[in-house]
Amino acid sequence: MIRFIEVINETNFNPRMERRATPRFTLGEVWINEKYIVSIKESIGHKSLLREGLLPLDLEEGHRFTSVVTNSGGVMATHVVVGSPEIVAQRLSPPRRALLKG
Repeated sequence: MIRFIEVINETNFNPRMERRATPRFTLGEVWINEKYIVSIKESIGHKSLLREGLLPLDLEEGHRFTSVVTNSGGVMATHVVVGSPEIVAQRLSPPRRALLKG
């Protein structure tokens, strides 16, 4: 399992007051098992949220975000983590070790 920093949406969605809901996001920690990953793609929507100042102040303008979709026991979950898809993919699949012929 690999640890990532996740963007958590804590917006209070009230069906009657949906248009008045103010988006609230925090950062948290998530451990993802690389065996259950279905797809990895860049989350462009979170980049615009960062530009608008809706994400936590801990993040800088240059940060990129990746959506990681997992499937465990028939349950799909999407995690938005901090980092580019390339870096996330590298962390999820470390280089394979080769046996040296001696």
